[in-house]
Amino acid sequence: MSLKKTYEPYFKIGAAISGWNLKTPSHMELVKEEFSTFTAENDMKPMFFLDWEANLAHPERYDKEPAINPGKAVPFLEFAKEKGIPMRGHTLAWHNQTPKWFFYRNYDAEGELADRELMLARLEHYIHSVLDYVQTNYPGVIYAWDVVNEAVDEGDFRQRSLWYKILGKEYVFKAFEFARKYAAPGVALFYNDYETAQAWKRDFIIEEILKPLMEKGLVDGMGMQSHLLMDHPNMEDYRTALEMYGALGLEIHITELDMHNADPSRESMHRLAERYQELFRILIDAKKKGLANVTSVTFWDLLDETSWLSGFRRERSYPLLFQEGPGGRENPGRCERKEAYYSVLKAVG
Repeated sequence: MSLKKTYEPYFKIGAAISGWNLKTPSHMELVKEEFSTFTAENDMKPMFFLDWEANLAHPERYDKEPAINPGKAVPFLEFAKEKGIPMRGHTLAWHNQTPKWFFYRNYDAEGELADRELMLARLEHYIHSVLDYVQTNYPGVIYAWDVVNEAVDEGDFRQRSLWYKILGKEYVFKAFEFARKYAAPGVALFYNDYETAQAWKRDFIIEEILKPLMEKGLVDGMGMQSHLLMDHPNMEDYRTALEMYGALGLEIHITELDMHNADPSRESMHRLAERYQELFRILIDAKKKGLANVTSVTFWDLLDETSWLSGFRRERSYPLLFQEGPGGRENPGRCERKEAYYSVLKAVG
């Protein structure tokens, strides 16, 4: 029994994959066997979708209409189309992994920041271009987009973001307005953020982002990233947050699930398995009771060896359900299922 078959009655199960995964046959066999959806880990973020060469070479031509180059995204879209595996789109507006020059007049990062009118024009054209390209060339492949990512920090909107410095919180609502305008019917629009079980952040997102967007019919779902630690957050706090987002009537996606664990010992991996099982029981329970309409759960990365956490945490992490088999990353072979994999299967009861 696979993850996707086991969870078919409840929600999609996905993974974020990289270009390395795409080029590794055993990894892609694992995706086909175990997952019912996937996300491009990096290659559909603005820094990869924007055409650096064209914009920087001809700023006068593309000043209000930034050029895009979908070359990095195409292999993922082709795989999804060929194998019939739907994708989540990640992400349209984000302060990070968007080139600094995008926020400056004439795309000159040493010059003057763009004004409100110029940035709104760029934002709209960028969103229009990306959605139009994907929907024209790969209709039906992407079923949901993270429209705005991580707009909240330190008790308020993220004020160090260049989006915020130029547009204030308006950028969040304009991004959703443009996405709704150009998204194909049936494509769901999500707000996505991390640490969404923290009480202050949960309440801020609900009151300052989700409810205003809902009043205008601009949002379909909440993305709880869920980069968890072994002792944080408390699972009852996570359950409370899940049910509070769920009470809004929005779809809930767990968008970037992993659990940082730097200890590969059998005992520690057993604790990891137990924590994953507890989490999935919370998700299933909320779904069954109608407390949260969870429709997708995506692990962030496919294997321990490719997890972003090892770089981010500056220590080797073992946060996922799979690891490389004999040969390791240099000679990838069979992908091995960890105890956590079986605990997630058992969570359905």
